[in-house]
Amino acid sequence: LRHSPVSREIAGVSGFFGGLVGVGLLQLLRLLWPEQSWINTLSIGLSAFTLLSGTLGLYYMIRLYLIPARPYWNHWQTATAFSGTLLSLGGLLIALVSLVSDSLSGTLIQTLAAIIATGLIIEAIGHVFHGHDLKAKGNEGAASHYLQRTKFGYPWLIRNSLMAINIVATLIISQTGLNGIGGAITGATLTLSLVTSAVIGRALFYGIVIPTTLPGGFFWRN
Repeated sequence: LRHSPVSREIAGVSGFFGGLVGVGLLQLLRLLWPEQSWINTLSIGLSAFTLLSGTLGLYYMIRLYLIPARPYWNHWQTATAFSGTLLSLGGLLIALVSLVSDSLSGTLIQTLAAIIATGLIIEAIGHVFHGHDLKAKGNEGAASHYLQRTKFGYPWLIRNSLMAINIVATLIISQTGLNGIGGAITGATLTLSLVTSAVIGRALFYGIVIPTTLPGGFFWRN
């Protein structure tokens, strides 16, 4: 832990998931013994530990990619991509779990739509500055960006288009909500669009990085 950011990331993420399981078990105990106040107190403390562990895990996860040997990653856009995804896909996951558990209210839909929109906007801002900065530096990062706009231009355009559509859609939903059959179809379509955009974005993130020590796409060749 003292010398390895990878170990710190693993510790933080493990603490997050372990704490998450613990909080879930405590909620079950609270249903069985609602009169026991210590369960709620312990749940609050464990929730705080879980959030802290997740935050540290995410921080060191981002730090792992900010290295000079990978110019395409060595930019604050990596942080906006990871944190933006935390909000967008995290909000989507909460919505899906709430739907399955029959607790997805109109107010919750609007709140989660606002959270998802915030995450997408954060990520989109990072992409804009990322492309500008990579072209200005003119190193392997610029080569990666060129590869992204040429050989992988169609996936890049699809990702960007879906992200723009998703931002507009979630901003509208945050104000109007979703109602009836039309709302259900819109929600399902938006879910598919969010996941597709995220998958393409991650494929580009890993597939076109060009290290300073190896020509070509490192991950595609491995």
